[in-house]
Amino acid sequence: MIFGGREIQMSKTVVRKNESLEDALRRFKRSVSKSGTIQEVRKREFYEKPSVKRKKKSEAARKRKFK
Repeated sequence: MIFGGREIQMSKTVVRKNESLEDALRRFKRSVSKSGTIQEVRKREFYEKPSVKRKKKSEAARKRKFK
């Protein structure tokens, strides 16, 4: 699936035999969080001007440097 010009892998979880739905859902949530799908969607939910992106990137670097 292509989202915002980048390809995103769809997370897929097969429910195992004798596995509860809660356990399968927990595995699915873990795989989605590891792949970063939710973060990517939230980041691209609204358009962000390139100048704002640069400013945020610069502030994050400054924060990391002085931490």
